[in-house]
Amino acid sequence: MLNAFLSLPLVLLFTIFASRVDSQFISAQNFLPVSYPLAVRSPYLNAWIDTPDRTTSLNVWPTHWDNNNVGFARIDGVAWQWMGEGGPGNTTTVLTSEITPTQSRFSVLAGSVVLNITFFSPIEPLDLVKQSFPFVYLSVEATSIDGNEHDVQLYSDITAEWISGDRTKVAVWQTVVSSTDVYHQASLQNPEPMTEITNIAEDSTVYYSMQTVSKMTYQSGISGTMRSQFGSTGSLSDTQDNTFQAINAGGFIAFAFAVDLGSSTSFTTPTVWALGIVRDPVIQYVPQAGSSQSQNRRSYFWTQFSSIGNAISAFLSDYTDAVQRATALEQRITSAAQSISTDFADLVSFGARQALTSDITISQDSNGAWNYSDVLAFQRDTGKSRRVNAVETLYATMPVHLYLNASWLGMHLQPLLQYQDSSGYQNGFASPDLGMYSGLTEIHLRSTGNMLIMTWAHARMSGDGTLIKRYYDLLKRWTNFLVTNSLLQNNQISADGLQNVNMTNLAIKGILGVAAMAQISSATGEDADAQAFKANASALYQTWKSLALSSSNSGHLLPTYGNTAASGYALMYNMYPDNLLGLGVIEESVYEAQAAYYSTLAQSAGQFGLTFDTSSNGEANSAWTLFTAGSIANSSTGTRNELVSMVYARANSNASTSVGSFPTYYNDTTGASPTPGGGQAR
Repeated sequence: MLNAFLSLPLVLLFTIFASRVDSQFISAQNFLPVSYPLAVRSPYLNAWIDTPDRTTSLNVWPTHWDNNNVGFARIDGVAWQWMGEGGPGNTTTVLTSEITPTQSRFSVLAGSVVLNITFFSPIEPLDLVKQSFPFVYLSVEATSIDGNEHDVQLYSDITAEWISGDRTKVAVWQTVVSSTDVYHQASLQNPEPMTEITNIAEDSTVYYSMQTVSKMTYQSGISGTMRSQFGSTGSLSDTQDNTFQAINAGGFIAFAFAVDLGSSTSFTTPTVWALGIVRDPVIQYVPQAGSSQSQNRRSYFWTQFSSIGNAISAFLSDYTDAVQRATALEQRITSAAQSISTDFADLVSFGARQALTSDITISQDSNGAWNYSDVLAFQRDTGKSRRVNAVETLYATMPVHLYLNASWLGMHLQPLLQYQDSSGYQNGFASPDLGMYSGLTEIHLRSTGNMLIMTWAHARMSGDGTLIKRYYDLLKRWTNFLVTNSLLQNNQISADGLQNVNMTNLAIKGILGVAAMAQISSATGEDADAQAFKANASALYQTWKSLALSSSNSGHLLPTYGNTAASGYALMYNMYPDNLLGLGVIEESVYEAQAAYYSTLAQSAGQFGLTFDTSSNGEANSAWTLFTAGSIANSSTGTRNELVSMVYARANSNASTSVGSFPTYYNDTTGASPTPGGGQAR
């Protein structure tokens, strides 16, 4: 399980978001990424904040692409802005920062008071209702640093920018007040289902809420007006502006809360807000290839709540318990990660919540009853492609699912398997995502290998054999394709975008897919198939080894068969599943030779590590570097840690946002993303 955990942060490399910030940083932590995750919970609730060049300020907009939040504190009648820009307050200074698997924490100095600000995106591996609820917490505590009592009021708002990428569209909103809590909600006057503009869903409803507490006030209206009012009076008017207008009218339409904490030296009871983005339904899913019939699938949390108000109230009242659960989970995760290295623990903390932004959905029958046997998860590539359940991205997130709850991997695989098992799907290989296009046939080998490996990983780690039994014939058909096509490939594209002939790394992916099917056959009682596929995998491996091993003293693997150029190499990250799942295909001597070779290469590597292939023009890939580390984890912990530290060096590079927050692909020397948008998965 340690090897499964080794690749947990890989997911962070596929969801890089545009972010802006402006306060000031003197971090007590050694890990200082350019961007900090704030609200990371679902495909359309991904808010980040930039802190380039060790800036000591948070006074710029935290954003998911273009969405703004703002926060103020009023201390002894003086306004201080602790997040956002363009407000009436003085600039605050960030003293310390910390990233955990579920939280980003900042200690911010505002005059003689320190504000402790926490952005909390829960991870709930034991509760699908809680995990599927697309909300996050924001909390603030305050402490005097001079020993004197201070009069403190807090303010926070969001704008309607969360609901559309077109700021000229008209928003509608309301504020709902109950005896226990208050929430603002806003959506478009004319929402467009299943449509997005600049990565913002046009059918979103944004909610901002808090529990009813003493001296809490609220208001909706023009952002500048409310912020100025708070700066002057420390409170809001408990009113809502019902003149519906464009999102960017008068500045921006905003939804605000203010709380008067009174006068004290310490305010240790946190002020807590909850932010959420809800879409209903969240996806239209076509379960049968070639069919025009689709399912409107809803988030799983609706199985427990009859109204969004009830769900919000439960989420707010659960805050203390949610923190306790998160603390226990984080202790387990970080303890395991730190047993590898401190660098790795930081990467895990940075990436964990990013892996779990899928929509967990459920269907209903014609009478509206929930079908609890039909729970499916959908993962969106939040990058250039915006594909759903892209196989290579799901493969990269596989280790975190296996570590936290292996059944989650099955919920993602099921839609892919169901679609391709239908009569309308005629290909003998696996689709790269939900929907097959003729222009993508060049990646069928890697997709097929990935699907077989993941399907076996799910069954092995979860103990649930449902998928391997139900889709056995489909999996067998795919395996026969790999037996014929894995060893010698032409016109195939690897996961890192290479299209060389007979790539050693791509070939072993297919061979390990065959080996995974041998395990599937054995587990389902198909003994004849198990023996046949085991023999196939062994024979393919022996031929692969004879073609791929260098004849030099190092005995390392060549990037392509027969490529004996002294400077030629490739990271063999596709060996990782053999180690992860104990497939027993690759001999230890091959792992040891690779570990020694990587160690030699590392001596002359760029500042940010090894390129994934010498034909990549100096391009490194953080995900595949970590998979490579996982592949040789049992052979050389020293080399494993060297590779991890290379990725950490890039993640911790805080010099400038101009080189990208933390792109999947980057130059091994400069750290810059090779193309605009290169921070996203491709």
